[in-house]
Amino acid sequence: MHRPRQAILSFLGCLLLGICGCSVNAPEAALVRSIYVEESSGAPTPDLAQYADIIHDTSVRVLTDRGYVAAMEPAHADAILHAGWIARPAIAGTPQGRVTLRLTLVSRSGAVLFAADALADMPVGFLSKEQIAELIRTKLGSL
Repeated sequence: MHRPRQAILSFLGCLLLGICGCSVNAPEAALVRSIYVEESSGAPTPDLAQYADIIHDTSVRVLTDRGYVAAMEPAHADAILHAGWIARPAIAGTPQGRVTLRLTLVSRSGAVLFAADALADMPVGFLSKEQIAELIRTKLGSL
């Protein structure tokens, strides 16, 4: 190198930029004591809409068993649990589409605290209330 001073300054500049990028504040831990459980949304068929009660009731039971308080209003909760259906359309030659049930726990500030798929890409025709309740218990049990 003909210009060692420029090379050293360039290296130090890149190093400084790299170190500055690492100094981002870590997200703050949110203390969650009470959780509001919303009704499930996005059910693509009436058959899936009938499972809204079992999703809500099972979620509330699991969360209270884990020590959380089930808030009656979103304004009184530290976080909100959303349950939403995601549907994949039926493919030609298959009788039914496939669905996913995503559970998302969001803090008051909008930060996602927990996200998991209780049902992942399952055929609609094979779902039962007992199966949905068990899968929700399993996923929320890890919360």
